Amino acid sequence: MTPIVFALSLMSAAPPPDQGAGEPLPPGAPTDPYELSAWCYGALDEYLKIYEQVKPDLRDIDKLFGTSVVEADPYQHDMAAYRVELKVIGDSVTDAEKASPRPISQRGVSSMRLGRAIWSIAETKSSRELARAWLTWGLPDKCDSNARELAQRSLLLGQALGYNAKPPESPPAPDSPRSGAPDQPAAATSPATDAASDGASAPNDGH
Repeated sequence: MTPIVFALSLMSAAPPPDQGAGEPLPPGAPTDPYELSAWCYGALDEYLKIYEQVKPDLRDIDKLFGTSVVEADPYQHDMAAYRVELKVIGDSVTDAEKASPRPISQRGVSSMRLGRAIWSIAETKSSRELARAWLTWGLPDKCDSNARELAQRSLLLGQALGYNAKPPESPPAPDSPRSGAPDQPAAATSPATDAASDGASAPNDGH
């Protein structure tokens, strides 16, 4: 198997099934690694945007039920961690697109929209109901492991493509010609010069 075929098979390999730990993927989530990363990016990015909308409700809910965590903004540390995770997932999508020998970005855009769409129903509800939906959601664990595996496979694919794209070795250059310009023929004197020379050397005729 050539390097590029091997890398392509890695690129299209479906992620291994979850072992039952952590937040599971919802029904309908993509199984293709690249599309799954794009889906996870869309879902998490929308989650972070909703946070800004529901922040006042989150404060009210914390006051109502109480919390032992004191932060300037509710769930501030969680949001910081999710922003780091968003970059990890986004980078894996970009790496896959760069490494692919054919355009795949349209698939990524479609999957990203599907990820955002999981919030479409909750976003039609009141802000308090949206806040409750936001509180109960968690990023599926597979999003992180899939993104890291996808980035690694993309690296292998990029290396394989680079290996196959190497230009053939150039033949050795022929020996360089002998240094120095060839001897130039002596410049011929013009008739006017010859005449001048003759005149200068002619004996005096006495006139």
